Amino acid sequence: MTSLFPEEARQPQPAFNLDDAPAAVRLNFGQLLDWFTPNIFVCWIILGINIVVFAAMLFAGFNPDHASPQVLLKWGADYGPATITRGQWWRVVTCGFVHLGILHVAFNMFVLAQIGPFMERLLGNIGFLIVYLTCVVAGAMCSLWWNPYLISAGASGAIFGLYGALIGFLILRHDSIPRAVLTKLLQSAVLFLIYNAVFGVLKSGTDLAAHTGGLVAGLICGLVVSNPISAGFVRRRVVRAAVAGVGFAAFLFCQGALLPRPLDFQGELLKFAAVETKILANYKAILLDAKHAKDAELADKLETQVMQPWGAERQSLGSLTGLPNQQQHSVTVLLTYMDARQRAWTSMEQGLRTHNADLVRQSFLQQVAAQKNLKDEVAAQH
Repeated sequence: MTSLFPEEARQPQPAFNLDDAPAAVRLNFGQLLDWFTPNIFVCWIILGINIVVFAAMLFAGFNPDHASPQVLLKWGADYGPATITRGQWWRVVTCGFVHLGILHVAFNMFVLAQIGPFMERLLGNIGFLIVYLTCVVAGAMCSLWWNPYLISAGASGAIFGLYGALIGFLILRHDSIPRAVLTKLLQSAVLFLIYNAVFGVLKSGTDLAAHTGGLVAGLICGLVVSNPISAGFVRRRVVRAAVAGVGFAAFLFCQGALLPRPLDFQGELLKFAAVETKILANYKAILLDAKHAKDAELADKLETQVMQPWGAERQSLGSLTGLPNQQQHSVTVLLTYMDARQRAWTSMEQGLRTHNADLVRQSFLQQVAAQKNLKDEVAAQH
């Protein structure tokens, strides 16, 4: 991929008053942008943060060949149940700085290094930061709306947004950009979008919703920020970028309030684990008390301290429907395990009440089988 910045020699100047610029600078588009934005640093800081975060993930034990959902969530990836249901809205920003693998971060940073400096010169340092973060959030929100159960991460939405902002800016600037430069920039932007659109459709797992959200947000920002590259250009682009950022913040805030709350699958798993630990502790205590209590008393404790809370948790877990296929399968596996445990405890209760040792022995065998079947199912999923 070639740089989008024009090939003309650049001679950055220390001031921003267009009237003070030499005539050669005013007539040269590349030098003119250098005149208005002589120092480029925001895009490099963003690029550096992405690389540092990924390096820290690797240092902490992240396996780029097998991106664990738990690890990605720990580092700030976007996920509907966490972002929406648990109210962790900071994820719509942090997800733009977390990547799934080496190729993912390398490609995104390569493209950012191509488009970033030019867009920062075009939008200004503050304007670039506003547009970039706006596109990160817009992409994340669009991903949440389209599929809240998808774990989304990466700078792709923001990068699509930068190309969208470029197109939006250029659409209205026929009056101040030379036709040859305008054509070259538009061709580069369109080729990037077409290539990535085709690649995204062919590659499974690509978060097309985030790309689309970032692109549309960037396009609108580009249209809002676009203004004649003439005297007053620096002040106008900062004001317009601020207006675009505030407008999108208000819009996305309203959208966030309207998003449906997805089921918190991981939260339910943690709840189940806590309930299971407590119930199994109660069951162990009942077994230890077997030498000192009557069978009927043991049966009563088994029913109230084990079977009833287990049945309540089973009912709660059974209410989870409409989950993605993999998660729904996990729920089915757990329900099968819980049913097997419940049958085993029912056999024990009946055995204790009728003094039937065979039912008690059958209960122990059923519990061993239930535990083994669960372990086999978990191993098969991995």
